[in-house]
Amino acid sequence: MNVVLLILMMMAIGALIGGLTNSLAIKMLFRPYEAKFIGKYRLPFTPGLIPKRQQELARQLGRMVVQHLLTAEGIRKKLEESEFQRQMTLWAQEEVKQLLKQEKKITELLDSFDVEADEDKLRRKVSYWVENQYEQMMTQYRSVPVEELLPEDWKKKADKGVDKLAANIQLKLSTYIDSPEGKRKIAELIEHYLTGQGFLGNMISSFITPQGLTDKAHPAVLQYVRAPETKEWLVELIGKEKDYWVRQPVGTIEEKIGKNAIKRTLGTTVAKTFPLKNWLNRTVADWVKPIRSKIIQDAVPVLVAQAGTLLADRIEPMMKKLHLAEIVQDQVEAFSVGRLEAMVLDISRRELKMITYLGALLGGLIGIFQGVIVLILG
Repeated sequence: MNVVLLILMMMAIGALIGGLTNSLAIKMLFRPYEAKFIGKYRLPFTPGLIPKRQQELARQLGRMVVQHLLTAEGIRKKLEESEFQRQMTLWAQEEVKQLLKQEKKITELLDSFDVEADEDKLRRKVSYWVENQYEQMMTQYRSVPVEELLPEDWKKKADKGVDKLAANIQLKLSTYIDSPEGKRKIAELIEHYLTGQGFLGNMISSFITPQGLTDKAHPAVLQYVRAPETKEWLVELIGKEKDYWVRQPVGTIEEKIGKNAIKRTLGTTVAKTFPLKNWLNRTVADWVKPIRSKIIQDAVPVLVAQAGTLLADRIEPMMKKLHLAEIVQDQVEAFSVGRLEAMVLDISRRELKMITYLGALLGGLIGIFQGVIVLILG
């Protein structure tokens, strides 16, 4: 009976020592959190292993996350997975669907983003933007001849337009001269001419009246205006003028009209053309109603696919710029040791308990072994 009691006692002592030793070793991973001192002498094994090596642990964790866990290749593969893209497309379509259903007016939507939606200010901004765009464009094209900017079909239309314009001018001039007002104007010109000729004019007027001269001159003038030669002369004159202006730099025409006048007129006209008041008072749903299904069914999948491809192609430089290793390192260094301990214990509490039990088991077996040896040697 004493033999059994001795072995049991030594087994219990061994198990207690083994369990306590393992339990103490586990606790010493974290505790004490800070170094303990007796005077100036720091007690050994203080602080615990994790607190003592926290900075090194943080640095190694950051490196491990970037090099082995959250790698650019792994993220790229995930982004390129068809199932992932399908899920992202469904999510994006649902989000866009909810967004496009909004009954908010555009003014309310802009207000929610702290964007001012005053109609007059918006018109001024549109006008200012148009003026800037005009100035940027003209900076590039002021020295370029007009003909270099005209498409070939426009040049052909301009050539045809010269003939039509000449014919139209000839017709209008002929119609005017053939009218009572035209005859009266010719009579006034003849009378004014004769009056300015002094004695010669008075002598001519004594033989024939201005009205008689008008009756004789009017058919001749009308015949000359209607003659084919007159049209040819008009075509030549207008054609030369057209050729002159199309060879001029764009800046020359701008100077003739006035740069500031063009800018202000263009900006004001464009700003007034936009029905901003109606646009701002319409709801989001009204705006997108004609194209809502196309946006959701066609545009969103394309945008998601392009966004995925774009991210996949640029994920590596993006990760380098994010400095993920440093972020992880800073976060781990910022953790309190108590929080680190809680995280580790939450993950591996069961395994750590098993290590304690294993220590007790091994200690008990060693105790039995020692008891047997004592009996043999005793």
